[in-house]
Amino acid sequence: MNKPLGSFTVANDNIAGEAARWEAETRGPFVAANPERRDPFVTQALTWPIKPLYTPADLDAVGFDYLTDLGFPGEYPYTRSTRPNGHRSQFWTMTQVTGFGKGQAWSKRARYMLDQGLSGLILEYDLATTNGYDSDDPIVEGEVGRAGMALDSLEDLEAAFDLPFDKLKYLMSVCNAPQPVNLAMIIAALEKKGVDPRDFVLHIVNGILIEYTCVGRYIYPPEHGLRIAVDCIEYIIRNHPNWAPLSIISAQLQPAKANPVQEIAFSLSIVCAYIDATLERGFTIDEIAPYLNHFVVNVDMDFFEGICKLRAFRKCWARLMKERYGATRPEAMKIRLMTSPTTIALTLQQPLNNIARLGIMATACALGGAGDNMTTPLHDEAHSLPAEEAIRVGAAIQHIVAYETGVAETIDPLAGSYYVETLTKQMEDAAFAEMDRIFEMGGATKAIERGYFQRALGREQYERNKDIEEGRRKWIGVNHLTLPEKKREIEIFRLDDTMEEEQVAKLQALRARRDQAAVDAAVERVRQAARDGSNLVPACLDAVKVYATHGELCNAMRDVFGVHAPDSQLAGV
Repeated sequence: MNKPLGSFTVANDNIAGEAARWEAETRGPFVAANPERRDPFVTQALTWPIKPLYTPADLDAVGFDYLTDLGFPGEYPYTRSTRPNGHRSQFWTMTQVTGFGKGQAWSKRARYMLDQGLSGLILEYDLATTNGYDSDDPIVEGEVGRAGMALDSLEDLEAAFDLPFDKLKYLMSVCNAPQPVNLAMIIAALEKKGVDPRDFVLHIVNGILIEYTCVGRYIYPPEHGLRIAVDCIEYIIRNHPNWAPLSIISAQLQPAKANPVQEIAFSLSIVCAYIDATLERGFTIDEIAPYLNHFVVNVDMDFFEGICKLRAFRKCWARLMKERYGATRPEAMKIRLMTSPTTIALTLQQPLNNIARLGIMATACALGGAGDNMTTPLHDEAHSLPAEEAIRVGAAIQHIVAYETGVAETIDPLAGSYYVETLTKQMEDAAFAEMDRIFEMGGATKAIERGYFQRALGREQYERNKDIEEGRRKWIGVNHLTLPEKKREIEIFRLDDTMEEEQVAKLQALRARRDQAAVDAAVERVRQAARDGSNLVPACLDAVKVYATHGELCNAMRDVFGVHAPDSQLAGV
């Protein structure tokens, strides 16, 4: 008679002994005659040993318990999913990053992207904007509109927001150092367009502390950067409670070669700095944690390392909120992930191979829980800003993963894998040990000031690059199966050479016709708010409405805060 499904039990007592017998009698003789192709087998980023076989004995070795370590979807510790039904009710929001040229050009590209089936956009700004300069500043000549959209005044966002907002569920704005200015311009532009801010989710990244560790798009010293970020957090919670006022971009740590344990530990310790500063403004942890749990996480080409990192992130956040801060609301303990294939896996050589890489990494994102949003970089990004063909392919990749593979048909389909559960638990334990070291230093801000993060990343960069240079890690087209250089086989997007000149002329025409006395008074109020500790967002909002420029407002804060001058001795190996 057949037993009903689920009635089988496994006797674990002798599994370790049986595994040893199998090694001696079956695998050992085979390997002696057929040597392994690698020595040793290790994960790509962590370089942790990978055993040839995992059994329940490995779970016992890491102290794995089903209910406390895995549990059920939608319930603490959320390892399997923060959603009780995973993605069976709805898929993740499908997004892509874009940003180039002037507001009009970005608007045209954004409408095209929405027509390809995307429902979320990530707006990147150029280096002039993210570093707090106007387009006509001599220091940014040649960079205007190149690595993102140029944002000089409210006029630019008015043009950029010529969008079908009924198709847009989600907009992320990436502008960390000058965030109060950027937020004020977005709010004012939406008002001008008559868009109800409750109709979609605006997500400002606002993650300035990450910039000091590895990216470098900072303006003010760290303590002032943190103050500015908390001003934006406070303003959004009190005025736009459906928006998201912070994102911790571990996806910026990962291209700096942080390994998964460092990604989790560094980014979680950084969010603690924001939490501690926001608690000082009178909020409780159960009020603010749901607003500060947005993490953008990359997945690299090590399939299982990436999947386990997403699972460990969910559990580590839940434990941190419950055990360190005493959160009680489930929403405070549920992390919101935006997942993405990493750009550093993509190659300049043989760029069509990147389509396969993106499909594999997007599948890993989905198997790891995907999160609330998934964004895909595009296969031509090593060559140029993405072409429209690449946008179509990138959007299709997400739809193929969602609709054709079946990976989202059940919740956490790899749960119970001896390897996946062992690696997830090892990452969690190692991440908490690393966080303990950071907290002993006085927290993330002190660790940044001491250069701890920077030096750790420098060491990782050295070791990971050496693995590729010496051939231990194969990278198709780079150090394996290389081809002679030939003409590019993909469409290349080129910016109009006149764009920068036109943007500068537009800015100068604005300055000539605006009410300069009103601008000067508004800029002085921003300067005063910076001095007296008032929340900067209302003053910036008044200033952008009279068309004070982005650079003018950033300069007003420079007058008060100064600029960050990093100690070159704190970086590197």
